Amino acid sequence: MKIKEAIESISGFKYVIDALDIQSSAGRRMLYALPFLKVSEEIEREVDKTEWLLEGMKEEAFSHKIALVQMKIGELRDIASTISRLKYNTPLDDIELFEVKHLAILTDSIGKQVEELKLSFVAIPDLTNAIEILDPQRKKIPQFYIYDEYSPTLAAIRSEINKINLSEATDEEINTLRLKEKKEEDLVRVALTEKLQPYTDDLKNALKEIATLDLLIAKANLSKELELTKPTFTIGTTFLEGLFNPEIKNSLQKQGKEFQPVSISIPAMPTLITGANMTGKTVLLKSIALIQTLAQFGFYVPALSAEIVPVDRIVLCLTDEQNELRGLSSFAAEMIRLNKIVKHINKGESLLVLIDELARTTNPTEGKAIVAGVLNFLSEHKVSSLITTHYTIHTDCRKLRVKGFRLKDEYVKIDIHNINNYIDYTLEESSEKEVPHEAIYIAEILGVSDDLLQRIKSNLND
Repeated sequence: MKIKEAIESISGFKYVIDALDIQSSAGRRMLYALPFLKVSEEIEREVDKTEWLLEGMKEEAFSHKIALVQMKIGELRDIASTISRLKYNTPLDDIELFEVKHLAILTDSIGKQVEELKLSFVAIPDLTNAIEILDPQRKKIPQFYIYDEYSPTLAAIRSEINKINLSEATDEEINTLRLKEKKEEDLVRVALTEKLQPYTDDLKNALKEIATLDLLIAKANLSKELELTKPTFTIGTTFLEGLFNPEIKNSLQKQGKEFQPVSISIPAMPTLITGANMTGKTVLLKSIALIQTLAQFGFYVPALSAEIVPVDRIVLCLTDEQNELRGLSSFAAEMIRLNKIVKHINKGESLLVLIDELARTTNPTEGKAIVAGVLNFLSEHKVSSLITTHYTIHTDCRKLRVKGFRLKDEYVKIDIHNINNYIDYTLEESSEKEVPHEAIYIAEILGVSDDLLQRIKSNLND
């Protein structure tokens, strides 16, 4: 999975990515190049860097210096194409030579700050020699000009131009001198390119390391802003305590409401989740997919604590997702997605499978059979998976239930505006044979016509 794919397929991931305060285009390019890590040790190394920065940021002096580094990084230009031209010894023009000089001087400045901050995980190369090539006057001014110091011949030509009496000289004499100057300047550009060519790798690494630092600082700041937690990594069972969805939490806070965190364990087996409508089952699946995705891209996660089992692939199937399989029914698209899951499992891939309302668009008899069959397959292959349903399923498997409504008191007026205050989103182990029957109660809360409700209730026992 790539970052771009995750933005498109994992609900809430775009919100987190958009909240990153990345200073440079090179840093953003580095973000989109992040690998989806599958080995615990590799992920731990990434989140350790964020932890190190966050620990340092607890000190005001460190935070101030990091802010200064961020300001400097804001000056970074993504000159990857220029460095590529330099690698093949293609003569650089004045703009490209300026870009190289600017990067070299900026690298020197940021490198000193990194050394002072003792950021051992950032390896800024020494570009002193490159600076000396492009800055013969030793002024370290981030601008470029073909200086006389580059060529005694060029200096002599320019001196001759300055001495000539333009009012007395002929056009031919002036043009001849200008042409000589231009040719010599071209030779200087070729010579400078040849001198800089050995430092191509250092320039490339400087751009990469500064861009990486840009991303790391943005990740640390994001973790503070969204109150994210460092994940740890394990085998067997994922444990998520107090998980939340940053985007939904922010939306609720703007309405003066609170997001109720929930906790869940996800063993290497299927878990069936039941609960009334509006009790957060879909949000739960979205939030778990978001946490798993963030963790495996090396981010902190939205939870109080998180022990995560890395997987090869995250499969999130939602009832509200746009059907990318145009021309097929929702059911057909769902079956095709299920078949892809089977193929991935048969290839030996480890999956986290999250399916919302499996087989909801078909008739209940076959729908129950489909859910039971999928549970059986996932159980046999020990796949970490969560499936929400409104069907009563008698298959032997782990079952969780959202507690749902806290009370049904005739003296408490529950309506669409305060309904969330009376729902307990806590998950509990369930051995019930029947799923909750609260649809009509919710319809009443939503203000559905009494006439219609009476007609519905009259058919309940038919």
